[in-house]
Amino acid sequence: MARQHRVASILEAEGVKRRDAWLRARIKDFLKRALSSIVDYRINWIFAQNTAVESPALPPSIEITVFDEQHLAAFARHPDVRVRSAMSFERAGCIGFVLLADAEPAACIHFADRSNYESVSTWPLANNEVALVNVITLPEHRSRRYGSLLITQATSSLVPSRYRRALAYIWWNHHASLRAFRNAGWQRVGISIEISRRKGRWYSVHLPWKVRR
Repeated sequence: MARQHRVASILEAEGVKRRDAWLRARIKDFLKRALSSIVDYRINWIFAQNTAVESPALPPSIEITVFDEQHLAAFARHPDVRVRSAMSFERAGCIGFVLLADAEPAACIHFADRSNYESVSTWPLANNEVALVNVITLPEHRSRRYGSLLITQATSSLVPSRYRRALAYIWWNHHASLRAFRNAGWQRVGISIEISRRKGRWYSVHLPWKVRR
């Protein structure tokens, strides 16, 4: 009987935990929906790289090169709108690189300096800094770590030879992107919180984050 009582108590406790977790999730969802109907918000982690990171040799089938008109056409024809958005960064004059897998575009990356950086409210950019503003892997090439490889190789070609530091802002819970930047050797240096009433002025807070050594 004592053993049965303990089992019943454990099962009851587990049931309470599940109900509590369900209730917390519902409350969180309710608050998120309520807030989103009143204000817009953007929360981004700020990552940085200020040294050239040694990257393993590229496989024979992989090549990283400067983004050009030929690559632009390949991205422009892609059915995924997020992939086609790469064209906007090219038109804005950003520094672009593309990763080719078996001579076919598989991923691209773009950097902006002070002359074409448009996210000052998210995080300020110094004259000797460059911001990584776009990195995308084509859906058919994902889960092969091409993103991390491209981030490492492209950043090392710019930092520290041309710029003192590279920065990037990443949506706070976009785990795939956060993982890609960590794998590429970047470090978290801050968090940016931006809030605005619907169609109103944006207010931002920039908080530094202590880098672990």
